[in-house]
Amino acid sequence: MTKLYLSALCSLTLWCAVSEVVLAQDLASTESPPPLTAPPLPQTTAHGRFHLQAPDSSWADLLREHIPEFSTTSEAQNQTPSLLRRLRSDISGILATEGYFSPQITIDTSALRVAGSSESNLTVEVKAGPRTVIENVTININGPLRSAIDAAEAKALERQHGLLMDWSLAVGDPFREEDWSSSKNQLTDSLRADVYAAAKISSSAAKIDADQNSAALSLEVDSGPAFTLGSLRVNGLQRYPASLLERFRPPQRGESYSRSRLLDFQRALQNSAYFSTVTVAIDPDPEQAAEVPIDVTLQERKPRDLSFGLGYSTNTGFRSEVAYRDRNILQQAWDLRSAVRIEQRRQLGYIDIYLPPDDNRVDSFGVIVDRENVSGVQTTRNALGVKRTTTRGRIEQRLGMNLLREKSTAEGQLEDSSKAFVLTAGWTWRDVDDTFAPRRGEIYQFDLALSEKAVFSDQSFLRTYAKYQRWVPVGKSDNLIFRLEAGQVFANSEHGIPQDYLFRTGGSTSVRGYAYQSLGIVQGVAVTGGRVMSAASAEYVHWLNQSWGVASFVDVGDAADSWRALSLRQAIGVGGRYRTPAGPIALDLAYGRQTAKLRLDFSIAIAF
Repeated sequence: MTKLYLSALCSLTLWCAVSEVVLAQDLASTESPPPLTAPPLPQTTAHGRFHLQAPDSSWADLLREHIPEFSTTSEAQNQTPSLLRRLRSDISGILATEGYFSPQITIDTSALRVAGSSESNLTVEVKAGPRTVIENVTININGPLRSAIDAAEAKALERQHGLLMDWSLAVGDPFREEDWSSSKNQLTDSLRADVYAAAKISSSAAKIDADQNSAALSLEVDSGPAFTLGSLRVNGLQRYPASLLERFRPPQRGESYSRSRLLDFQRALQNSAYFSTVTVAIDPDPEQAAEVPIDVTLQERKPRDLSFGLGYSTNTGFRSEVAYRDRNILQQAWDLRSAVRIEQRRQLGYIDIYLPPDDNRVDSFGVIVDRENVSGVQTTRNALGVKRTTTRGRIEQRLGMNLLREKSTAEGQLEDSSKAFVLTAGWTWRDVDDTFAPRRGEIYQFDLALSEKAVFSDQSFLRTYAKYQRWVPVGKSDNLIFRLEAGQVFANSEHGIPQDYLFRTGGSTSVRGYAYQSLGIVQGVAVTGGRVMSAASAEYVHWLNQSWGVASFVDVGDAADSWRALSLRQAIGVGGRYRTPAGPIALDLAYGRQTAKLRLDFSIAIAF
């Protein structure tokens, strides 16, 4: 009976009954049993190729991959006795790395005897034999962690238990040199990732009993001293004050070393508006373990950007844009983002200023002037707003205040004006594998907007909106994508509520096959917003290669003044997809069932 001994308190020596071979990773060498005695080779030399005869297996594939003589593109060569001896040695060495230490290698030399010096083909028959399996594993932990374990410190005992439980080579597993090496690397990497940055393996051995086809593994691990973080040593910070780094939650002096803590700090700096390249690291020198400095190397972004863009969308038509950004307004690292965008059916200009982050919070304020003419409704709005965005794990929270004044004119109707002071709150929970092009995961979103007639508003209302999206992988690269959204405005009447807080739907990102915001309350030839909305979509995307894909989909949705008046419009369609770093570009041809018309929905932008 074989047993697994994973212990940091004692070591176990395996006495091999018949023969023993020691594989020591530290010595970078592998000793294997001497090859089987082959019949004496004739002194004649033939010119030809080798043919491997072996069962279909992973080890046979390795022989063909790593031994040039077995390659399908190999050239004929002189089949000398020294070449045959080397070939045996190479085969035995490769099989040993996969845990086969008793192979049978037969080289048919009859072709040499009859062919003389003419070209011939030699058949090399290989039988790997039984595979060596792991009989036991012994792991001894030494150093300061050993002392903490002996002192029965809770964290040390928990750490020991975790290391032993995470060990990836168990009793009964086949022995492979690659798995043996990676398991040792994983063990030391786990120690170095938290507190013990200088951990190392002081000795290791894999004792192979070739006759019993068993392996006994032993490790001596030196944890090294526990590391405590010291002060930041910053290199490359020129434009911004040193206090800016404090806004990104840097590791504090006296904290226990944690690689993930440093990576979180590095990621926060890298994702900010201020730095293009960031490296955060320590020197794992045991002499500095008591207060190891944190080296922060930065490359700052250019403070100002001016960009121009051209684009087209079936929602709002052709557009052009000029954008300006200044990341250091008033020398306070305030990030100004502004743009003027001219579209066929919409024109807008905005200025937003983002303050440096504080922990996980980002505060911003801005103004916008927006004019659009969509679905027979011409709307002009001016707004001033402030917002705080807080991110905790997968949850993003948004809190804001907006003061908005709007004028709207439905075709054939009188101009209507409204104003509102609105408090907003929103939450988004994300769990996706790729932010820009998810293949697996889901997103939940919920938004609230509240306005009180007594406070700078023409109407009291509460607006609610919820959205759910899910990506389900199919096969190696395909996807199913589901979307469900709904909203309702609670108010006595829609009159006095800005169109921006009512619901219309339709267009390339909602119900394809219907014009942008063309589903709502019909007033003559115009469509205005309603107090309720619901939409859903199911889509299947088949990727032909890394860049191109095709899709089929079903969309339904509508907006109205009440749930009773809601009549979901349906559309089906097909489309093409093209992957870009910012997400897939879509070209969809949809058939609207109620309109009995085909509509092309397309969105693409070219910036330069």
